[in-house]
Amino acid sequence: MPAPQVSVVLAVKDESKYIAKAIESILAQQNVTLEVIVVDDASSDDTVEIVESMLPGDTRLRLTRNPGVGKCSAFNHGVSLATARFVCIFAGDDLMPSGSLAARYELVRSEPDDVPVVGLCKIISISTEKRFDGTVVPRKPGRGALSGVSPLMNRLALHRIFPVPESLPNEDTWMELAVSHFPGWRIIHSDIIGCQWRVHEGNSINMMVPFSDYHRRISSRINAVPMFYERFGAQLTDKSRAELRAKMACEKARLRGSLIGILASPVGLVDKLRSLSIANAFLYGLRQRLYGILSGW
Repeated sequence: MPAPQVSVVLAVKDESKYIAKAIESILAQQNVTLEVIVVDDASSDDTVEIVESMLPGDTRLRLTRNPGVGKCSAFNHGVSLATARFVCIFAGDDLMPSGSLAARYELVRSEPDDVPVVGLCKIISISTEKRFDGTVVPRKPGRGALSGVSPLMNRLALHRIFPVPESLPNEDTWMELAVSHFPGWRIIHSDIIGCQWRVHEGNSINMMVPFSDYHRRISSRINAVPMFYERFGAQLTDKSRAELRAKMACEKARLRGSLIGILASPVGLVDKLRSLSIANAFLYGLRQRLYGILSGW
């Protein structure tokens, strides 16, 4: 088998309903050589058995167990096993659109190896609930999603982002901070939809849950901001440090439920609107009802 050009790493836990379709959508990618590393994070359902049943059919597929605990630990372990020049992380309940991986690889393959390179794509939500279905993120043409959904990272970028602190519940905010604030990186945006993000009750976070649950989950994710600032602040530009301090001030106001504090915080308009929309149960309910209109900006 030729050496892979892209390693796709999945961290999975109790994904028996979706895991087979997720893996099939990746293995069906054409015109790019790949390996698929599935890291099981102590699933209690049939996830492992389903993946094991797929192993004999494709030598590109590999299954391993998380030696630690939690999603970040599982991704850290899977990334450490990846061998390709570029690495893409993915979820066990999402789908990779046909042809998207090769199209994205073409955009980054000629980039130098001595500079951190990240290729970003758009995502589109899929859901049985109409209000959560069909939203493209981000909406703006020529821009890819900054969070941890299906980025293509070269080895230098990978080694700066990982390992993600395992006290965090998810990798996405940490990855967004790295892509947004590390100086000297090559960030390749595209309009390619690289992930169909499945919105369902099993997501680690989405707006299908009550405000109290969403508030708790988003707050733990945003803990990545002060952690990132403490670890890397000295390596960042003055502008990035100021932006991170502004994010922390805005988050403190949101945690207090202070709408005035959010409006007075020195973040941009979009960040203010996002924080306002999840500042209390009423505004959160409004955001839920208008999800397709208010999301993706």
